[in-house]
Amino acid sequence: MAIEAGARAGLVAPDEITFEYLEGRPLVPSGDSWEAAVAYWKTLKSDADATFDRQFKIDAAKVAPVVSWGTSPEQVAPITSRVPSPDDFQDQIKADNCRRALEYMGLEPETRMTDIVVDKIFIGSCTNSRLSDLRAAADILRGRKIAANIKAAYVVPGSGIVKQQAESEGLDRIFKEAGFEWREAGCSMCVGLNEDQLEAYERSASTSNRNFENRQGTAGRTHLMSPVMAAVAAIEGKLGDVRKYLAAGAGLGDEEPSILPRYPETIEPEESSSSHAEKEDDGVVEDDTIAAGPFTSVKGLVAPLDRANVDTDCILPKQFCTTILRRGLRDGLFYNLRCRPDGSLDQSFVLNRQPYNSNRSRVLLSTGPNFGCGSSREHAVWALLDFGIQVVLASSFGDIFYGNSFKNGLLPAIVDQQDIPMLLAEAEAGREIEVVLSTQQILSASGDEIAKFSVDKGPKEMLLAGVDEIGLSLRSSDDISVV
Repeated sequence: MAIEAGARAGLVAPDEITFEYLEGRPLVPSGDSWEAAVAYWKTLKSDADATFDRQFKIDAAKVAPVVSWGTSPEQVAPITSRVPSPDDFQDQIKADNCRRALEYMGLEPETRMTDIVVDKIFIGSCTNSRLSDLRAAADILRGRKIAANIKAAYVVPGSGIVKQQAESEGLDRIFKEAGFEWREAGCSMCVGLNEDQLEAYERSASTSNRNFENRQGTAGRTHLMSPVMAAVAAIEGKLGDVRKYLAAGAGLGDEEPSILPRYPETIEPEESSSSHAEKEDDGVVEDDTIAAGPFTSVKGLVAPLDRANVDTDCILPKQFCTTILRRGLRDGLFYNLRCRPDGSLDQSFVLNRQPYNSNRSRVLLSTGPNFGCGSSREHAVWALLDFGIQVVLASSFGDIFYGNSFKNGLLPAIVDQQDIPMLLAEAEAGREIEVVLSTQQILSASGDEIAKFSVDKGPKEMLLAGVDEIGLSLRSSDDISVV
């Protein structure tokens, strides 16, 4: 919960409820080791004289279920409320994001959340299709049927072991009798790579991880919620409040499982017939450089992208991520922005217009923060490089995208949000700029400094040297001894 709120780490003092949950589960200590572990865990608490900046007390029983209304996991509202308006946000970036999200989602401000009709239901994903999730949803669905307007309803267990456990308890039969399809464990509609996806403008109630534009299908509209809330949406054919079903006697699936997963004590490596297994390591590193080589400076046009929270699904949709090659991805770059649902080019998008669609565009400017958020796909970086983009300017980046960029020779340069208008003016005027890594400067075509940018010291050294993290470490190989 601390991490979901934006913290880098969270420490939660364990209690008897935690211990009761853990006892007897796989990979948890047992016997005397269990008793010793509990004794130690009980010491993990705040000091008596600890001080806190702020303290919050929340009565969870009074918290209404929350569902998403927009195209980011942060755009959520209680089920008892209404769709917000851009005017509700004082921050201009959030107001613009709200306006864009409402247009994509086909929603009007002040619409009751419980009036939003859905077409498809997805109970799945690795994080929201645990055995307890499936039990809870099954409790809601027991003896009930999905609404007539629901075109498809899928249940995808979070793993093969979860599927086995659920079937041993008969949960699969409850879902099937309600009208759901019982699927094998996998990604399914969470990524929408196979036929399990939304058609254009269809709306889903989904327990998946993300609700970015086109995530579950081109022009598909995703509302994120818990498994029990998705079960309610299936029954009512629209978003609904699970609490009235709980008041009627449905449980939350907290009973102990009838079987627990079993893991082998040790895993022996399989013998491989591959020629790679037969090749002995001679200790010689053949190539410690990244594909782009040393990075010093980049000069070229700046393509302006007037968006915040540009996620990796937007940068490169999932259908282009089925290759391990770093070439041939340029056609998929920003595909859902560059192309209309029918596949034709949208000439209003910046990379479809002259002069930005030429190989002179070396820099991409994101006018809003949080570029590269979302899925951890490295392909997003590869696609930018394949198009010819070598630098991305933004006021902040998604952490994983930020790290992936340096490993592949792309510079994610962090600039102050207040400098964005000056950079945007250069971009819209079609003037070239130069990004100099050594001095961390952005220069105009005449050589004047427009802005400075920040970059971490270690990754900066990697780019300047043209090596990845392993290559950087090997530069100190003389100081590394093998014990």
